[in-house]
Parts: sequence; C-alpha cells; structure tokens
Amino acid sequence: MKTIFGVNSATPINKKLKNGYTMYDWVKRQKCFPAFCMRTLCGEDEITAEEIEFLKGKNCKIGLVIRDLTEAKVSGINGTEDAIKAVESAKELGVPQNEGIALFAEIKPEWSVNHNWMISFAQVISANGYIPAFIGNTDSSKNFNFDRQCSHYVQATKDVNCFDAIFMATEPKLDTMPTEWTPYCPSALEPEDMHLWSCGTTTFDFIQVEDVYAKDEKVLENMW
Repeated sequence: MKTIFGVNSATPINKKLKNGYTMYDWVKRQKCFPAFCMRTLCGEDEITAEEIEFLKGKNCKIGLVIRDLTEAKVSGINGTEDAIKAVESAKELGVPQNEGIALFAEIKPEWSVNHNWMISFAQVISANGYIPAFIGNTDSSKNFNFDRQCSHYVQATKDVNCFDAIFMATEPKLDTMPTEWTPYCPSALEPEDMHLWSCGTTTFDFIQVEDVYAKDEKVLENMW
C-alpha cells in the first residue's frame, strides 16, 4: 500500500528547536520528508507569510486547519458564521478560490457536534469556492457523537456528493506507518472514504506534531 506522509502541527513548522533543527527538519530526520503540513488557518499560532514561503520552498503542500472553533458552536445548528470567518481568513492569506483547496474544521476528540452545523458550514465553504473538510474522533467507542452526526451529514448531503467533503480519521493510533488502509470511520462511510489518517506523533521536548497519512496523491490536490 502506498501512502503519503505528512504532519498536522499547531506549532509553526519552521520553529527553531533547542537542538538547532526546525520542526520540519526534525520530522524529516525522524521519519521522512513530509509531503504536506497541516497548519492553522484560524486560531493560535496561525500560519504566517514567512512560514508559507518556507513550506513552498520545500515543495510541501499546506493543509489549512480551523482551530478556533468551540464545542458550543459546533454542537449548535448553524455553522454559517464559522464558515464565513474561515473563508475571510483564507482570502486574506491569499488562498485561491475555485481551485479545490480544502478548509479543515477541527472538531476536538471529546466534543459533540451537530450534523446541521456541518451541513451549513459545508454549504458556505463550498459556495465560496473552497472544499469543506472535517477532522473528528472516528473511534465510536470513545465518542459516538461524531460517528452518528457525521453519518447524518453524509446521508443528508449525498445528493450533492457531500459537497465533495474531505474526511480525516483520528483513530486508531499506530506505532509505525500503516501497511493497510484501515482507519476507523463513521458508520455511513467506509475506510476508503477517509482521505487522511492521523495515527502517530513526532515529538521534540514538549513540542508534538501528528503524523498524518494521505490515502493517495489525489488528496494533495486539496491542499495549497
């Protein structure tokens, strides 16, 4: 099985570590060249023009993650405001519209989410020329809510192909690179419907990034 390795980092990937490496170079030294780096679009330590230039200079695709959501918002019924804010942030950063680039809503593992929030969020993201994407707890034994609500979203939007949404699994965790594509997934989806899988970590000192694998190279087309 061929997978594409990347990382999901809340910390700037060009941050200099105490050992003299950048976090990017440390990941490369510990694992391999990351083909993509998922960084913060909205929230603390948002990606900067300098970091964008750094990653593009490494030929590393950029996944854009919305990290300033709250459980109170995503468990409500209307994701329009959150989507508009994300769209405006993407525009200000210079992210092109209508080129298939995804904006990832990070739903924390312990949170509850509402499928109506997901639908309205996806509608606005899609209408503004971006692709909606969702990161959620895909282990139903730990939090059944995401399984149930994401499945409702899939069933309610199947006539519009789920707005071409990208789904990222967060379970199960592995000690090594996956040899089979077996991420956990919501009941309405199959493992092959999960585009990305966060299943490990790379750490230095107190700084940690998630090891993320893309199912295939096509997923990279949804990154900047």
